Amino acid sequence: MFKDIKPNDGIAELLFFIFGNPSEIAKYRKLQTAKTITAQHVMKKNNLKLLTAIVMILGIALLFSQDILAQNGPNVNQPDFENNLPTPRGNNLLFFLQRNPDANTVIYELNLNAEGQVNKANPVKSSWIRYAEDGSTKELSLVEQKFAYGIKCKALENEVYEIRLMAYKSMPLYLKKTESDHRYRIYIRDEGKDLLLKRVFVRINGGTFLYPKVEYIDLITTSSPSGMELLKRINL
Repeated sequence: MFKDIKPNDGIAELLFFIFGNPSEIAKYRKLQTAKTITAQHVMKKNNLKLLTAIVMILGIALLFSQDILAQNGPNVNQPDFENNLPTPRGNNLLFFLQRNPDANTVIYELNLNAEGQVNKANPVKSSWIRYAEDGSTKELSLVEQKFAYGIKCKALENEVYEIRLMAYKSMPLYLKKTESDHRYRIYIRDEGKDLLLKRVFVRINGGTFLYPKVEYIDLITTSSPSGMELLKRINL
């Protein structure tokens, strides 16, 4: 009885422990024990959530620091960096995008279904080539798809599609078949001419992981009649 009344929670509980039915007191003690266990479980769960949040924040901070260090590394100001990047290959490759300070490449390919036909809902697919990871290919993350390297497609007439990069929506690209071999290619329109797009290079000069400071965008194109490469630079 002394053990019961010592941790009492007020005069009513004190009287209950002194004059109450022993069986009722036992039931009450079991209920209190269950509440204590539940409270401890909730506390552990909350602590786990807090620890997870701390780990995520530290991970994001690490990404920020790595990206800033990379952008201020020796390759950023290297004049030949853009010209020394690897060139991806592939039968369905339409064009590819690269940026300093790393050589990782985003490739944009024709998206074919099981029958070998163009997927009309999503005619172009994009993915990473991670040269730092043995050249393995990986899908873009959801954030990259929505805000950076993803694309938005719109079907036009005569099997022509309008393609826009999520990071630069003001410039339309056009997916259509060539007159010579009737294969799909990506074009940009410049001064009324259709130029075959081969490569995009994004020059970054500072900024952060989520908000890099883009200095300019180079579009390397080909004039269909002559095959000569042309450079179109967009200064930002």
